[in-house]
Amino acid sequence: MHIKHPIEAGVAVTGTAALPSFAAEAALRGAFALPGMTEKVTAELVVRKTGPLARELLFAFTDKATGQPITHFDEELTQKLHVMATDSDFSSFVHEHAGELGLGGSFRVAMRFPKPGTYHVYADAVPMSLGQQVIRFKVPVDVTTDPTAPQQALVDTSKGSDGPYTVNLDASALRVGIESMMALTILKDGKPAIDLGLYLGVPAHAVFVSKDDLGYVHAHAMAAHAPKSCHTSHRSHDDLKAAIPAKLMLHATPPRAGRYALWIQFKGGGQVRTVPFVVTV
Repeated sequence: MHIKHPIEAGVAVTGTAALPSFAAEAALRGAFALPGMTEKVTAELVVRKTGPLARELLFAFTDKATGQPITHFDEELTQKLHVMATDSDFSSFVHEHAGELGLGGSFRVAMRFPKPGTYHVYADAVPMSLGQQVIRFKVPVDVTTDPTAPQQALVDTSKGSDGPYTVNLDASALRVGIESMMALTILKDGKPAIDLGLYLGVPAHAVFVSKDDLGYVHAHAMAAHAPKSCHTSHRSHDDLKAAIPAKLMLHATPPRAGRYALWIQFKGGGQVRTVPFVVTV
């Protein structure tokens, strides 16, 4: 039996001292979204409308063991907080980052959503000494459609594009609970891309979201022939200087069988590119 988390049931909680500047707003309490990992934090989110499809998001994390606000975070992929959002039918994807850590350990993030809808917003952080923690929130954005309307069916894809760039993906090696490799090739105008750059310190990175339980996996890519030991730490890629090859390997550990929405991001031609996929594990 599935027990709804307070946010999934539409329950808000009052603002806390960790969210001082938004005290008049209701705070949403998130759900842990990192399958297979230990939940060590709780988090709350206050959402303030700043314009059509624009929101200011204020996040605050609390140590679950001590009940104290968390005020120190490690950097992961050059940032202390990654915020990703996708709508209820996984047809759009937004990835933003927080500025400086604010009073009481709070983060502010400005986010513009591509269209009205109900979004799953993921806050991905590494509280010092606690390891990666990901909290999911359900955020309505200028919703005008019937929330009970049938969702668009997800169909597995092995090719996607953004502008002149096409990504060919082979996800056939993905296995549940095992670090698996996916081969991907980035083409520009049909030829292997030669103008790729690092994005957040790595050649490419990916976010998986489970269609079934909204579980989250954040992975990153390296050159196809890099030693396997190079894939064990995100931070080990920050100092890469060599040209980014068109052929990459993406290492990921899917926690459960099922269908996943997947977005691969990389920098091509000086711009961040986002290519969507659907894969079945």
